Amino acid sequence: MGTRFNMILEDRQYAFLTAESERLSVSVAELIRRSVDSTFGLVENRKTPGLEVSIGVWRRPDAAVVGRRPGIRLSR
Repeated sequence: MGTRFNMILEDRQYAFLTAESERLSVSVAELIRRSVDSTFGLVENRKTPGLEVSIGVWRRPDAAVVGRRPGIRLSR
């Protein structure tokens, strides 16, 4: 069980939180909890659905890339 407290927000902050809560289908309280966790690094193995994409571009492939891809040769 958690601790309950009162908070006063500016109108623009409350409007943003209510719009986000409707968009994400979660409560305003859950948005605030998530914000505190992510801001202060309190996340304990929580998994958020999503996708991470990394792209790399090289002029010449290094030995590690050559070793993983057949048909590419490293010229010197």
